[in-house]
Amino acid sequence: MGKNAHPFNGEKLFNTHEMSFKYNIEKGKKIPLTWGLLSTIRNIKPDVLITEGFFQWTPLVLFYSILFRKPVFIGYERTLWTERNNGKLKTWHRKLTNKFVTGYLVNGSETKKYLMSIGVNEEKIHIGGMSADGEGLRTDVMKFKGSNQYQAYHMKYHNRNGLMYLFSGQIVERKGVKYLLSAWMEHINSYPDDMLVVVGGGEQYNELKNRYSGEPSIMMEGRVNYLDIHKYYAVADVFILPTIEDNWSLVIPEAMSCGLPVSTSIYNGCCPELVKKDVNGITFDSFKQESILEALDYFHHVDLKAFGQNSIELEKEFNTENSARREYEGIMKGLLRK
Repeated sequence: MGKNAHPFNGEKLFNTHEMSFKYNIEKGKKIPLTWGLLSTIRNIKPDVLITEGFFQWTPLVLFYSILFRKPVFIGYERTLWTERNNGKLKTWHRKLTNKFVTGYLVNGSETKKYLMSIGVNEEKIHIGGMSADGEGLRTDVMKFKGSNQYQAYHMKYHNRNGLMYLFSGQIVERKGVKYLLSAWMEHINSYPDDMLVVVGGGEQYNELKNRYSGEPSIMMEGRVNYLDIHKYYAVADVFILPTIEDNWSLVIPEAMSCGLPVSTSIYNGCCPELVKKDVNGITFDSFKQESILEALDYFHHVDLKAFGQNSIELEKEFNTENSARREYEGIMKGLLRK
């Protein structure tokens, strides 16, 4: 970005779980203390303001917007499911904020549904999407498949004659890994040669690794350097994500860009746009084991190669260039509407 990038170093985050400035990504609320933010914005003299969410920096950005009469757009990604337990005060605050917002730049239709449910005019909501580094990953996968190391990986994870299912992400409650593993033990009664490879670490990793340590069809690989994740995409047959709460999981478009059929839960905000039944995958309900079993079984009855190619084409619509274009068009429409 060159001179267009203006670093801001005046923020500290107070964590309500630790009751300190110690950062903890999974627990507690993060209350930002942003010394000098308004003066930093003032020095830039923007014509349009773009902030994220209804809290964090947004109240100060909104104050600047009102004070200097500049249009403000909110980037937002939450859904009806993730916000199902919101209290009346939080909802009231968002409705009040909406009165001063020019427009919203959202990931997809699930976020749009939530905003409309709290009274946001549909015309103010612009779907942009959230992009992964699909092209870069796809290039890495193709290079890896042409290397000598690929054969070693393939033999390790295809030492049986079934399908290899891949999960990649945090091993924490909201990712729903425990539901997938429980269903998997039933799945292998019908498909004993299938493999499930779990990549990632987190607070539930040791517990789940110990619980399923004696099952040869499950391989829990722990944390992997992101620069190596393409190697797992390269050897997998299917990517599966049993999340019970996600706005827009970037691992889904990542896997799609690498030519994988995909399956994720109905609690993943990206599922309407990215997962199409009988095209590139299927969705399921993580809280219903039978639903997970049906999804696992499904991939034994489809053309995986065709599904993988369809995934690549579907993901292109949400690559960086197309997502940025829609964001820009959304801003321009919002300014014309204002």
